[in-house]
Amino acid sequence: MTMRNKGLLFLIGAGAMLAPAPIIAQASTATIAGRAVDAHGAVVAGATVTVKNTDVGTSRTVKTGSDGGFRVAGLPSGAYTVEAKGSGLSTRRPARLTLTLGSSTELTLQMGVPAVKQSATVTGRGNTVEGNTVAPPANTAEASVGTFLAGMTVTYLPNRDRDFTQFTNQVAATEDDADGTGVSIAGQRSHTTAFLVDGTRYMDPLLGGRRGAEDGGLFLPLSAVREFEVLHSGVDASQGDTSAGLISVSTKGGANRARGDAFYTGRPSQFTSADAFGHSLDATQNAFGFGYGRPLRKDKSFAFLSVEQDFVQAPYFVQFAPQASGTVVPASLLVQQGQVVEHQSPTAVFARYDEVLSQRNNLSISIGYDREHRTNMQDDDAGLTRSLDTVGHAGRFTGQSFTSRVGLTSVLTSRAFNSAVVAWSEDHRARTPNSTAPEFFINGFGALGGDSNGAHAYTSRQLQVVDDVTLTRGHNELSVGGRYANDPAYEQMEQNLNGRFDYDTLTDYVNNAPRRFQQTFVTGNTRYSGSVNELALYANARLQLRPELYLTAGLRWAGQWNPQPGAVNSQLAVTQKIPNDLSQWQPRVALAWDARKSTVVRASAGLFAAPTPATFFHRVFADNGVQTTTADSYFDGALLSLTGANTLAPHALGAAPATLTTPHASVEGIAPGFRNPRTLQSAISVDQKVSPKLELTAGYLFAQSWRLERQLDENLNAPVNFTAAGTPVFPTARPIAGVGRLLVMQSTAHSTYHAGYLSVNAPISRRTTLLANYTLGRNRDDDSSTGPYDAVTAVNPFNLRAERAYSNLDQRHTLNVNAIVNLPVGFKLNPIFDAHSGAPYTPIVGFNTQNDANDWNARAVIAGPNGGVMAERNSYRQPVFTDFDLRVVKDFTLKGEGHHLDLFMDLFNLGGAQNRRFDPSGTSLFGNAAHPVASAGQALFAPGVTKFGGPREIQFTARLVGF
Repeated sequence: MTMRNKGLLFLIGAGAMLAPAPIIAQASTATIAGRAVDAHGAVVAGATVTVKNTDVGTSRTVKTGSDGGFRVAGLPSGAYTVEAKGSGLSTRRPARLTLTLGSSTELTLQMGVPAVKQSATVTGRGNTVEGNTVAPPANTAEASVGTFLAGMTVTYLPNRDRDFTQFTNQVAATEDDADGTGVSIAGQRSHTTAFLVDGTRYMDPLLGGRRGAEDGGLFLPLSAVREFEVLHSGVDASQGDTSAGLISVSTKGGANRARGDAFYTGRPSQFTSADAFGHSLDATQNAFGFGYGRPLRKDKSFAFLSVEQDFVQAPYFVQFAPQASGTVVPASLLVQQGQVVEHQSPTAVFARYDEVLSQRNNLSISIGYDREHRTNMQDDDAGLTRSLDTVGHAGRFTGQSFTSRVGLTSVLTSRAFNSAVVAWSEDHRARTPNSTAPEFFINGFGALGGDSNGAHAYTSRQLQVVDDVTLTRGHNELSVGGRYANDPAYEQMEQNLNGRFDYDTLTDYVNNAPRRFQQTFVTGNTRYSGSVNELALYANARLQLRPELYLTAGLRWAGQWNPQPGAVNSQLAVTQKIPNDLSQWQPRVALAWDARKSTVVRASAGLFAAPTPATFFHRVFADNGVQTTTADSYFDGALLSLTGANTLAPHALGAAPATLTTPHASVEGIAPGFRNPRTLQSAISVDQKVSPKLELTAGYLFAQSWRLERQLDENLNAPVNFTAAGTPVFPTARPIAGVGRLLVMQSTAHSTYHAGYLSVNAPISRRTTLLANYTLGRNRDDDSSTGPYDAVTAVNPFNLRAERAYSNLDQRHTLNVNAIVNLPVGFKLNPIFDAHSGAPYTPIVGFNTQNDANDWNARAVIAGPNGGVMAERNSYRQPVFTDFDLRVVKDFTLKGEGHHLDLFMDLFNLGGAQNRRFDPSGTSLFGNAAHPVASAGQALFAPGVTKFGGPREIQFTARLVGF
């Protein structure tokens, strides 16, 4: 497509857009619908219904239709009153209710003849700025299914590091991804989950997922979070940038009544138990902050500010993998074991300003800032309590993020409203390893020296212009709109700049006998710099087919224009162009049937397309065979002697040797047919209201995804033979001379997800709740890669069907329970329990046995009744996970309405579960018969002190509410 045509398409799309982010319709605001009737139950047509937000004084009016029906959409969370007048009738007194994020409330307004000289003053429910909202009633008109996590949950459940995203594991069909940096919903990769703050996308277009997820940054103060919800099915066409699920967060704002809270949290080191491997850890945390909202002008302008500062010591222990009996570990290595303390000092600030310009127009401006500073940060921010890598692999991490959002909501007519948003966000991050020495990786033991992944620096920016218009008529609603985003970014990262030596065993290391040496030499510009452009348009209708039956149907189109590398490799076509994806058509349909007043059936089906993070394009810019020379002793054996590998002083090279026979041992490209991931999801669920205090939901989810990212080596000839165990062996000769591995990013991986779930919601009272979810799932794929630096796991690229197996994300059984239990004299007991089956793992050799120069795909040979057999992918299971946390609360009432002091005591991992696991890649090193690994099949890692399921800890918090 030419730039002229691209611009024309954008102008057409912009002309069709009249309001903000498509998510406004479903995920960030609320709806009130119902009908007006007289004293005899007859409908009242033409009555004027007034909906007033008593927090800020704004109101909306609509007329009832011929059937007495009305619908008011696009309402922000808050306290409301609803009243009706017309035909000489009026409601006796306004209805009072509290609307929450994404809720839809049905009302029947009974009208009668007003009493003579009747006078009443009515306000909404208690001010909601504190954020202690509760879950809304079941929504009988919406087909989307998920879990609402109210302000009560965010405020009062135990939380290790004041990160509300930890509560996403309290949702059905949802789990943390393998490396703990994102959330998988309905079996999908975490970077394909949409994340919204106040209806605006808060996703990282460079790395994928929510902003700051890769480093676990404190991106939003907990005091600024009003409530949030997680949807896992039935997401309508107004939503984009997802493979099926989304997380939507609503922030607090000012109101007519000043309100705030301040807190201090302390975690003394003496209240941290030994970790899963018996190591004592000096873990501490000191955090403090506040949130405060107030009116600047009553009913006109409002402000809110929240600030949080944390100081955290998150220690972990360097301990090498256990060795076979009789193996002597040199003293020079033993002294490198011990505790390493990671110091974290994140700062987060959020400010919001709301202005009622008129009864028809409302302006909202918000700004967010966070700063990250860490020392001794683990590689990839693994957050584990044990590392097999010495402290030289840890590093210094710095970063800051800035976000801003301006939103204007306008009531066009009594049946139409418009909302527009312009948002800007940017992240800057840099990680520098502690050591620049070569890395010495010893299979089955650990890693010494420096980090071969090297430094990583990036900036990710995004400008969003989103617009949406919603029309209502009676109980029906039509939304149309779209979104444009420009995503400029740069990223700098190059592996093996300082060299890397690999050894089969500890004995080989002691004897100065490495198996392999690799080093990269920069010859050009290895910095990715470019902009992705995104455009999406949609139309979505919600129709009442019958009084008890609602249909939601819509169509979404999205296009992604990708940047192009500045310098291309004229010899390799796969390095020359990054394809665009302009055919992301996404039809969706859903039904909600209120079969009985206590039973709601929901069914949905639809196509979803998620954007490809720009980091997947980085290596086509930097590692295309033009900007670097890559040396590998697998292709040039002389490198071992040139680097002194067999001496007591192995070293990296200062420049690429002129004698290299394969100067491009590794080249990166992208397939011409590369496209964004697609997912077909279908779901059905039944909600049963057993009693006013007990609701049950049973459901089934199916999701099939294709065009998932994976890398394959395209510079291999088909295997010429197979070992007796079934391992393929490739010819030494490669199709392209002078090139070793040609790793091509492709969109050819597939996955399927099946899940049945049962949820229990027991709103026992306004202050006592119970929520439980059980999910039985099965997740299979043929590749579980999540980024461009993941290892190529396919054993044989000529037989990808053999890769079909359980996904790294497969958790067969998952149970989570949480509750807030009010007790006498101001006490609360608030538990969280989470348990799930172990994820699968793959036994691998750990070095090249297939002649394909890939150390990470050769499967271990497992002894069987008929001799050794090559292990299948993800054919073994990791240990189960359990965690039980408890928060004990004592509330002291203070002078003044609503003023109180909360004292919290959090007890984490009360049962002392070890929760041992394998590394995030889901592999275990087994070695082979000649070089066996003593720790084969052992879970060598466990969650650290800041992670859910980490060591037992006790934490104390004082929280003052009022002002």
